[in-house]
Amino acid sequence: MDFKTLVTNKQVDIVDYIKSYISMYNNVEILIGCDSQGYKDKTIYATVVALYKPGNGAHVLYKREKTEPEKVRQIRLMNEVWKSIEVAEFLKQAGLPKVKYIDIDINPDKRYKSNEVLTSAIGLIVGMGYEVRYKTFGAMATFAADTLVK
Repeated sequence: MDFKTLVTNKQVDIVDYIKSYISMYNNVEILIGCDSQGYKDKTIYATVVALYKPGNGAHVLYKREKTEPEKVRQIRLMNEVWKSIEVAEFLKQAGLPKVKYIDIDINPDKRYKSNEVLTSAIGLIVGMGYEVRYKTFGAMATFAADTLVK
């Protein structure tokens, strides 16, 4: 997987990088999130792996992908969920510690359009064995991803 560090934009081997990072620091939580932005001619997805040290902030790794434009909001939002799960499963298969949270950029408030996929997204993530956080409940990784798609 082609990830870069947010600080240097240097491409890294994500598995080796995370192994090294968690060997240097205690109590690192792995958080994953994805956000997207649709444009007329493309959709950009940014997936973030945040190596969070509670009380001390997070070290961010990310990858950006450009795809054909996805005009259907529900599909684009569920693609974000799938991309996060894909990374979490990749890290699990590599023998890394379990991801603490998958953060999703979906609003629990029914007044917002993203809410229409909230139940499906939560069900998918929980069904895969992960904990989920969403907008307004500390979804740190999607906040970082949001800045990377703009």
